[in-house]
Amino acid sequence: MLLHALIPASRANGPGLRGVVFFQGCTLRCRGCWNPQSHPFCGSEMTVDAVAREVLRAHAAHSLEGVTFSGGEPMQQADSLLGLMHSLRRQAPDLSFGMFSGYAEHELTKGQYWVRGNDSSKRRRKHLWQEIRACLDFAILGRFDQAQPSNMPLRTSPNQALRLFTNRYTPADFSEQLTEVSIKEDGKLEITGFPTLGLPW
Repeated sequence: MLLHALIPASRANGPGLRGVVFFQGCTLRCRGCWNPQSHPFCGSEMTVDAVAREVLRAHAAHSLEGVTFSGGEPMQQADSLLGLMHSLRRQAPDLSFGMFSGYAEHELTKGQYWVRGNDSSKRRRKHLWQEIRACLDFAILGRFDQAQPSNMPLRTSPNQALRLFTNRYTPADFSEQLTEVSIKEDGKLEITGFPTLGLPW
């Protein structure tokens, strides 16, 4: 799988303290996307097991509540995403799972999404989404539209939908939008969360 970044502990990407796995690569390329460097499908391949080990190391260090998958576009590496969720579920069954995807739910349900390196049929893609959805506790689904800024929890435009797939969370568990800035030991900045410029207030 292509990995853009892994944040070991964040409070800006879903309920509680969460690890965040950013997939590298996205063909949707929403105009005004805050993370355009995650769009090209380039970089070093990592095994699902290697990424799982990093997440589990973060879980041991920070007592994470869950993991959020973002990008890039996680569904464009759906096979790796499902494999990673299965690996984490086996080794840390207490973790919750969330996802950000630019695809709307009806596109995923109909198999109308592209998967890197996978020539599967629409039927296979529909089944793949069903398997992924069965692992998720929540997801934010839909394209980012910079012409319609929003301050709803985890949604940067109002067309995006918060979907709850289990009873682990309620809408009240999703707090206001946050932006986190971390300074690494090498002096590099790591920014995650939600920009607020352009909001109509």
